[in-house]
Amino acid sequence: MVPSLQPKSTVDLTVIVSAHDETLVAGPTMESAELAARRAEEAGYTIERIIMLDKATDDTRAFFSHSDFDSWLHVESECGDIGLARNEAIKRARGNLIACLDGDDLFSENWLSNGIAECNARAEAGQCVIAHPELNWIFDNGNSIFTKIAQDDPLFTPLYFVAGNYYDSMLIAPRAVHLDCPYGPRDMKRGLAYQDWRFSIETMGRGFKHVIVPDTIIFKRRRASSLVKEAHDRNATIHGLDEMAIDRVRSLGQNKDSTS
Repeated sequence: MVPSLQPKSTVDLTVIVSAHDETLVAGPTMESAELAARRAEEAGYTIERIIMLDKATDDTRAFFSHSDFDSWLHVESECGDIGLARNEAIKRARGNLIACLDGDDLFSENWLSNGIAECNARAEAGQCVIAHPELNWIFDNGNSIFTKIAQDDPLFTPLYFVAGNYYDSMLIAPRAVHLDCPYGPRDMKRGLAYQDWRFSIETMGRGFKHVIVPDTIIFKRRRASSLVKEAHDRNATIHGLDEMAIDRVRSLGQNKDSTS
């Protein structure tokens, strides 16, 4: 069942920055997050700020203890798993909407304000949506641009999810969606990873619609060593999901109406 779209808080959005072993690279990350948050506030939205420190190194904890981040709520966990750590932060969040950012990536300055506006407009039309930026711009140890595709785009096909994921966790979605579809655990030793891939499938299976916010970008840093690279090197995949059964996958995202 799609959760109620009725707002439960006076906070429009909570932005969650996740960190584990980021120090200097998190400086531009936090600056971009703050600029995007301030632009959203200038547009009249209320923003809550959370830094999620999951099994943070001493250097990371020291970096984020700087007074520049005093306006951010600091939450610590020992999950050792970015998806499960996000789940814990989301439980603490007060925003009607949630936006996540990894500790080494960047927001375009208009991402939060435009994303909130898109989600709110869809909600007024009776739709509960998950919003994605139009582009992922890969930099540092990579150089590419990935264009996102909306679920109602003529080129969209659910069969793509057999081999890959259109989306990632750098999204804006109602807190109720995250509570209904929390990130599952990864088990890299068994070759199970890609929590965002699983989230995409499970949310579509529950009737939530994935949309694109035009003219917005997430700048994603590719590091020589990362969870994505480790998963790729291990030929990891996602957990078996009922939605991906051979007789069901063609109707993924098409068999339910994402209305309240």
